[in-house]
Amino acid sequence: MKYEYSERGRSGSAHVLLMLCFAFFLAALSGGASAAACAGAGAGMTGDVACTDLGAVRGQVENGTLAFKGIPYAKPPVGDLRWRAPQAAVAWSGTRDTVSYAPMCPQIIGKDVVGSEDCLYLNVWRPVRKPKHPLPVMVWLHGGGNQSYSGAGDPGFGGVVYDGEKLVPQGVVFVSYSLRVGVLGFLAHPSLDAESPEKISGNYGSQDQIAMLQWLHRNIAAFGGDPSKVFLFGTSAGGGNICALLTSPKTKGLIHGVSMQSSVPTGCEIPTLADVERGTGKAVIAKAGCESSSDIAACLRGKTAAEIVNAVPAGPFTVFPRVYGPNMDGHVFVDQPLALIKQRKYPPVPVIIGNTAGETMHFIDAVGPVVDAATFAGAVSKVFGSAQADRIVAQYPLDQYETPRAAFVQLTTDGEFTCQSRRVARTFADVQSEPVFRYIFNHALENDPEQKALGPTHTAEHPYMFNWKGTYKPTQTDLDIQKHIISYWSRMAKTGNPNGGSDPFWPNASSLNAAYLEIGTDTQSKTGVGESHCDFWDTVQLPWPHL
Repeated sequence: MKYEYSERGRSGSAHVLLMLCFAFFLAALSGGASAAACAGAGAGMTGDVACTDLGAVRGQVENGTLAFKGIPYAKPPVGDLRWRAPQAAVAWSGTRDTVSYAPMCPQIIGKDVVGSEDCLYLNVWRPVRKPKHPLPVMVWLHGGGNQSYSGAGDPGFGGVVYDGEKLVPQGVVFVSYSLRVGVLGFLAHPSLDAESPEKISGNYGSQDQIAMLQWLHRNIAAFGGDPSKVFLFGTSAGGGNICALLTSPKTKGLIHGVSMQSSVPTGCEIPTLADVERGTGKAVIAKAGCESSSDIAACLRGKTAAEIVNAVPAGPFTVFPRVYGPNMDGHVFVDQPLALIKQRKYPPVPVIIGNTAGETMHFIDAVGPVVDAATFAGAVSKVFGSAQADRIVAQYPLDQYETPRAAFVQLTTDGEFTCQSRRVARTFADVQSEPVFRYIFNHALENDPEQKALGPTHTAEHPYMFNWKGTYKPTQTDLDIQKHIISYWSRMAKTGNPNGGSDPFWPNASSLNAAYLEIGTDTQSKTGVGESHCDFWDTVQLPWPHL
């Protein structure tokens, strides 16, 4: 019996030893193998594994690209890190599977608050085969008014999924990311200033963007990207954020080309920290029920994400409503971005600036019906203020438009987008030798009755940057236009000039000409169209900081 027991003991010990060996073998396959892969990867890339400064990540092949989704670029801003500058992410052991998008940052969709505060992640697409030379990096900054959406996509135009499947084959690396939005990303208040070493608050989402760019500078070579060729392109609030980021002292050496789409002068003119604290900051604290607290910051951090997100105040009406965005705090943003550009206090880079032909079609119904001369004049007064309304109305005689509503769309698109794009493009062109290019996108999604009826409305060009993964099915015309857009933008990222190949020539913009590219069914360069209106809008003082 003793012998039998001993044999069973030996057998059990052997079994345990065997299991331990197997466990070590599995560990070697994961952490050990990834460490070996990192050690032998040269530029930090081997097979489907890339080696960042925090650990190895594994992607997966998607439609001819290698996609890495959900890579942390900062520590989750939860608990005491809510409303603080982003902190460095924590390193991990083994190889991290990065094959699905991380949750979006908390935001309102419909009537519900969705998302997670653990949301500071980015996504990278690169060619499946390791490139022989480092590739330019195209970084997408999503729209959503700094209140909505994420690095995964947005619900507009049948659903747009942000991927690199159309751009990467042009010889680039593509990046998307998420940042804190809304109250969690841009709340400014003296109680938060007091906690900050710089005595500032509000630019948390902007600091997320800077942390993302710093991560790219350290790590994008591991994905075949060139950290000295980082091209930012974005729409709406994302495009506007680019203007502010370009002039921040915190982004020196991180940005080498930009495209601001359906946005300018979004972000080129921003409010002061004090303005934001007096406005939305004070209103949020009151709505959150923390106004009388002895420790307002602690009270706010004691609220759930849903309670905080729902504390969004109602803002004054504008054609493109601004509630949240960058503020001029003297640290992240030291002055008005447009003023810094005029003073040449920014790194000059190649620039694309543009908008759609009917930007405000999607927004103006919030003003109320515009059906005759009286309601037209009333709408202009509501948007631009009564002091300037009469002379603005005089510039747009109703007998020159199909309907008063059509006149109002043209007026607000000119005043808020097209002529402001011209103004900012000329400002860049006047102070730098690097080229500046303007465009107007003039096409609506033909297979969508609602979009076709609206026309080329706000951000209508951005679905053409990506693969068609939503419900919308593109027509051949859509695909032809997409070829032009993909070619222009990828060339801009690679060479600083969108021209080349068989695409129609895109002229430089300057203060001496009114040249731009009209992108649509008949893509062509144009000059002089709408110049008298823009000359007029240069004399108008718009009554709020644009965003």
